[in-house]
Amino acid sequence: MRTEPSPLQSAALTFARTRSADDRSSLCEAALPLVRRIASCVLRRLPVYFTIDDLIGDGSVGLLRAIDRFDPSLGPSFEHWAGRIIRGSIFNGLRRMDFIPERVRRDARNLETSRWHIAQNSGVSPTDNEAAKSAGLDGRKLAAVKLALRRCAQHSLDMPVPNSEDTQPLRDKLRSTAADPAALVERLMLRQAVSRAVCALPARERLIVSSFYGSDVSLRQIGDRLGISKQRVSQLHVRALVGLRTALARLADA
Repeated sequence: MRTEPSPLQSAALTFARTRSADDRSSLCEAALPLVRRIASCVLRRLPVYFTIDDLIGDGSVGLLRAIDRFDPSLGPSFEHWAGRIIRGSIFNGLRRMDFIPERVRRDARNLETSRWHIAQNSGVSPTDNEAAKSAGLDGRKLAAVKLALRRCAQHSLDMPVPNSEDTQPLRDKLRSTAADPAALVERLMLRQAVSRAVCALPARERLIVSSFYGSDVSLRQIGDRLGISKQRVSQLHVRALVGLRTALARLADA
């Protein structure tokens, strides 16, 4: 008894025959549940910080590739054909997100397989060097595997440093790139005090200080603006600095 093809298979056969843009869009919509189903299966084997949206995005790229390369004369159904390509595209996306090279991951798998076989045959857990020798890994590759596994291990910031007698949490040992909050507050208060002291100066002295230190204007240019000589601007500048020091000293003693 001949069974009717599924709606997904029918859409795939239609597009394979017509190769039209509308039939391609219809096939994409019909195959999206397949992408989500495969992504959900893969997600169940991943750590909790992965999201299904990333997997669906990579799977959709594989779906488009499967649609354009589908040939019903080769035999397999579209679901079987596309499923393998979608799954492979998702795994490729996961490999791109992994900071450990695939060759190191492969060496790590070979090392663990060798360790398991030795333990099964001898009843004793082998050392790293014994397992590496059985797996055909030299000292350099073994060191790379051990370093990669240490780097990819997850540690809580609220727990002590692993393999250490120090009980201080790991977060207390991390160097912060931010400025010291106390220093920021102190600097802000100093700027506010200086600003108030400058505002209390006479008008000409206030203009000289703000122009010379705030706008990088020379004393000669300030003198031309005020219509006085450079020497007179210098005298007013010195008098303004003396007034600022007096005001700030009075504030510090308060």
